[in-house]
Amino acid sequence: MSVLSNKSNPHAISRRRFTQAAALGAGSVLFAPTILRAQGTGIIKLTNVQGITGPSAAFGIRVRDGSLLALDDINKLGFKDASGKSYKFEMSTADMANDPRQAVTLFRQAAGDASVTAVIGPSNSVGFIAMVPVAAQLKMPMVGGGSGAPVKEWSTYACRVNPVSATAVPVVLKKVVPKHGLKRIAVIYDQTQDAQAGDAEIVKTMAASLGYTVVAFEAFRTGDQDFSAQISKIRSTKPDGIYIAATTGDGVKVASQVVEANIKLPMMTGFGAFQDPVYWDGTKGDIKGGYTFLAQDLQAPSPQLKSFLDRYKARFTQYEATSFSTYGYDAVYTFYEAIKKAGSLERDKIAAALASLKIITPLGTNVTFNNPPDGNNNSPSVVVIKVNGRGTYDVVA
Repeated sequence: MSVLSNKSNPHAISRRRFTQAAALGAGSVLFAPTILRAQGTGIIKLTNVQGITGPSAAFGIRVRDGSLLALDDINKLGFKDASGKSYKFEMSTADMANDPRQAVTLFRQAAGDASVTAVIGPSNSVGFIAMVPVAAQLKMPMVGGGSGAPVKEWSTYACRVNPVSATAVPVVLKKVVPKHGLKRIAVIYDQTQDAQAGDAEIVKTMAASLGYTVVAFEAFRTGDQDFSAQISKIRSTKPDGIYIAATTGDGVKVASQVVEANIKLPMMTGFGAFQDPVYWDGTKGDIKGGYTFLAQDLQAPSPQLKSFLDRYKARFTQYEATSFSTYGYDAVYTFYEAIKKAGSLERDKIAAALASLKIITPLGTNVTFNNPPDGNNNSPSVVVIKVNGRGTYDVVA
């Protein structure tokens, strides 16, 4: 599978500008900065800060694994400088678990290492949101893969490739609410997770325009085990639909206890969670008929996306591929394109290139940044699905 889709630059190229060879078989010729050649490192190093343990591990591990496949594809092309010296991407992974302080500490460590060019930001919004202001402070470029919570103040050093809650949750609601004629929606959400709290607020915000009422708005905290009080309140309000805003680890417990309480209503969630086989297994299929969104239709992939999914399945056995796997791939590839555009490994120049980047990744993802005002992807796709089995679904028209 070829991972290069841009044509070679036909214009004259300075020593500090990156370009790719016209013939893909010959690899990409990169004019690395003089300082890099002098050091003789031959490495373009990324640090991937993810929640590898904790309630978001199912997301973070997939971002990491998708990133590894992107490194494979890029490195097969062979980066070379003007003298013919080869360079490769390398990546280290750091576990922030579910701790924003740990995320910031790891980010600072990466920024303090002169050999690190950039950071892949966590799928966990608890970490990503905390790292955005630090990225500006330390002038370290960061591309997130999966975080969807609102960011109060962006900088040009941070962006993310995936659909965010403000983009995707309204699409889910606009399809599911009229499909089921929902008038009374209950929400149960993790108040300690930025992304989940953001989803819950969007459900409230959309109520007036879609003609439903939020009749219950029940909070819990990461790691809670018993949701009987919240579920009892939800039952008393007689909803006709329920939105569960939780990471996979806690969402499994919530959804299972909702069904055990004999509350059989259309369920919705964000971030593709119900499509995750981990969710299906954990609830023993209780989420069948639930709704969520994906960035791409994984059941009808393009040839390039199918190749990625096949290679992912063959290499990684802990978790099956989900949209978070593609986010990891796209985040690495976005840095690859930004470095080419910048013609430099200097962090500030990479950040400047990211701020106005417009690409299509090999997986078919449209990535468009216009920062300022923000680092969100302006051209993500959103596919609403209804889960019908373990990892399988019907697309909601």
